[in-house]
Amino acid sequence: MAGRFKTAFKDAFLTAHTLVLEVLGAFFLALFIIGASSVVQEYQRYTDSPEFGVWRLWLAGVFSVSMFGFGAHSFWKARKIRK
Repeated sequence: MAGRFKTAFKDAFLTAHTLVLEVLGAFFLALFIIGASSVVQEYQRYTDSPEFGVWRLWLAGVFSVSMFGFGAHSFWKARKIRK
C-alpha cells in the first residue's frame, strides 16, 4: 500500500520539497540582506572609532556570508530536484 501511495503522490512530494527549499532560500537571502546592511553599519562604526575592535564587523561578515551560502545552496538543491 505504501508503494502505491508513494507512486501516486511522487510529483506532489517533489513539488512540495522544491517549494520548501525555495522558500527557505528566499528567507536566507533576506537574512543576508539584513546582515549585509549590518556589515556596512559596523564598518562605518569601526572607521569612526577603531578602538572598539573588529569583532562585531567580523561577526556580521561571517553571518552574512553564511546566510548567502545557505540561501544559494537551498536554491541549488531546488534546481537539482526539478531536473
